[in-house]
Amino acid sequence: MRDRQNSSPDGGCRFPSVSDVMTHKVFAVSPDTSLETAARLFAQKRVSGVPVVDASGEVVGVVSASDLNDPDRDRGEQVGNAQYYSLENGHADEFGDPTVRRDGTVREVMTPSVIKIGSDQSIVEAGSIMVSRAVHRLLVIDEQHVLVGIVSVMDIVRGFVESEAGRRPTA
Repeated sequence: MRDRQNSSPDGGCRFPSVSDVMTHKVFAVSPDTSLETAARLFAQKRVSGVPVVDASGEVVGVVSASDLNDPDRDRGEQVGNAQYYSLENGHADEFGDPTVRRDGTVREVMTPSVIKIGSDQSIVEAGSIMVSRAVHRLLVIDEQHVLVGIVSVMDIVRGFVESEAGRRPTA
């Protein structure tokens, strides 16, 4: 059987790298972001999950729409703020009002483990990790382990479809 991800381009079986399909502009929240703010961010930006970053910018977890929607997930009495971030090219822009307080924090529902992938890895590798770990997104890091993007299941599917479409002869 041929190794599809490493085949030569003339064999027609080379797939894109993660950097070819990932989202470069990443929205993020802090552990102290309110659940309401996270839910509004997801709805307004049409995302289903974001990294959770601490004050130094280090990724400390991931929060997804299913984390916010799980009625059985424990929620404490903490009060969160209305801040979120846009991360791109190593720069963070802050949005929201830190003085607006709402019940519940991202810290209470986030997944503290972070699954990462290198931007130069293939979408086949990304898809394999997603399947084996049962996740819908991976955080993309560069050689210095800096967050440079996020890749979702839809990004992977789009990469496969576009690479297949590029191999088909036109009529």
